[in-house]
Amino acid sequence: MGNPGQACGPDAESVSRGMENITLSILNFVHAAVQMGVDGFYTCTQGGETNRIAERNLFNRTIKSYDMILYKEVSELVPFNILHVCDYEGSYEEFEPKFRDYPGQVVNVPLEADSKSLSLSDASRIFNRPVMGGLDRHGVLSKGSPEEIKKAAIEVLKNAPANIILGANCTVDNKTPVVNLKAAINAAHEFRS
Repeated sequence: MGNPGQACGPDAESVSRGMENITLSILNFVHAAVQMGVDGFYTCTQGGETNRIAERNLFNRTIKSYDMILYKEVSELVPFNILHVCDYEGSYEEFEPKFRDYPGQVVNVPLEADSKSLSLSDASRIFNRPVMGGLDRHGVLSKGSPEEIKKAAIEVLKNAPANIILGANCTVDNKTPVVNLKAAINAAHEFRS
């Protein structure tokens, strides 16, 4: 695979070696899953936590280059993939150039935390593809009542672009009550009917 971090010094080289090993391991999993019949993936970006790797060239060499190896392979193997931008903590001026060229038919982005954050409409415009999300996996989706979830889902859908898949802002905990998930699904179905 080579060493994209070679010119960045010993720390970048160590990160690159680790990322190469992780990427090879995930690729082994992807190939085995495809052989078993999987036809799509929910694939997570790395490095969204900008406080860890803020320098753009270092991010591109030690993180993005390995993300792209994985994403391109997955895109060639299966017809449907969700690009999940995980736990992004930086400014949204940096967001677009960092992740816009990542493959995936649908984009799942973090929730708006404050006025500087990315909305689902912004994500739809930036990525020019459908977006998924809107519900806080640690908040109303996991702890709310079905009525609270329905209310939250309707608010998301009222303000969302037309090309949305209502969902969580990240992976849903397996302890989330199924009745809560059904409440969100039902709200989405009722909203569009």
